[in-house]
Amino acid sequence: LKLARDSMASTRRAKMLQQALLFLLLVLSASCQLILDDVVDENAGNALKDAGLVKEATDPLTKTLQWAVDNSDLEGMAARAQRIREGKEEPMKLDREVMDAIFGSKVSYLQKSVDWVKESLAAGDEEKLVEALENLEEQVTDIDNANDLDNLGGVEPVVGLLSHPSNPVRTAALWVIGTAAQSNPSAQAMLLNYRVLPKLMVPLNDATANAMVGADPKLLAKSLYAVSTFLRGCGECLESFLAQNGADHLSTMLAVVSRSEGLLPIKRKLVALVGDLVLEEVAPTATAALVKHFAQPSPALQASQDTVTTSIARLLAFDDRELAEKSLQTLVNIISADPNSTAEMLGAGLPEIVQVVVEKAVERMRSEDDTAWEESMMLGRQLLETLRNQTRNEM
Repeated sequence: LKLARDSMASTRRAKMLQQALLFLLLVLSASCQLILDDVVDENAGNALKDAGLVKEATDPLTKTLQWAVDNSDLEGMAARAQRIREGKEEPMKLDREVMDAIFGSKVSYLQKSVDWVKESLAAGDEEKLVEALENLEEQVTDIDNANDLDNLGGVEPVVGLLSHPSNPVRTAALWVIGTAAQSNPSAQAMLLNYRVLPKLMVPLNDATANAMVGADPKLLAKSLYAVSTFLRGCGECLESFLAQNGADHLSTMLAVVSRSEGLLPIKRKLVALVGDLVLEEVAPTATAALVKHFAQPSPALQASQDTVTTSIARLLAFDDRELAEKSLQTLVNIISADPNSTAEMLGAGLPEIVQVVVEKAVERMRSEDDTAWEESMMLGRQLLETLRNQTRNEM
């Protein structure tokens, strides 16, 4: 039986290679003729040969290709190409096995990437490990590969590397997780089963506990990226986030980073994440609870009574257009999610702060001809109008 199976496998491989060779010959012979819209003039070709202007092929590959061209029905191929261009005929569908035999399958490349990560980890080569993880991240940009990652044994080692002592390794591992989860419900569900969320949050919580002193911007950026892609569009993930006090952790970090200098990319990503989460529609109950949490002081900040709104008010004081735009958009989103939040915004003195941002945007557009500030100006005016209407209603 084993000999029979081996024989069948050998026959199948030989057939696939034969198909692959035929495919290559067809492609190459077609390129000699189909790209051109006419048929080779045999008389002209013979005249060139007789004049000694065309040399006979000597190497085996060229002779094989010449044989393919000489033994192809060029007129028939040209006619078929014309019918395809006119929409009268469908192009030939290529056999997936033939393509895999020539170029290799996606799964085989993914398996090699997973094996590279494991080998680099076993060898203790940090530089190679980072390189292997970055290669794996590129592979899982394909949603099919992301869904196959666990079946090929790739998720467990990557999740384990989220606790690696090296920041570059943790950063690369977070990148893999974030890309695999992006707009991919199957991967999100799989990662939820791995209980990955606490590990994704560790860099953010550690940086917050240290008041951002010595924080690694690249590590924080990839941590926010992974948390964001894991939560967006996934109701169960959002519920898990709430159950693990994720809302408190985010509001605490926002308060801390709003009092810190620098880290502008982190401020932008963090406030944008808050703005996106309050509008999540996949789990209305969880989203409502999230908005309620954001409206209250974080337990870790009882002394300062900081809420998401007061933290965003401080972020608006930074002279950064993109941060201003994302902060204003988040405030607009919060009002959309909870109209009653305007009372807290009025209490935090937001109308005066937003007015300053609007005036700055107008001035930048006028003096520097910088139209990029237009979005901030429009969002600021929208927010001011909403807050002023609320004030009128209260009167």
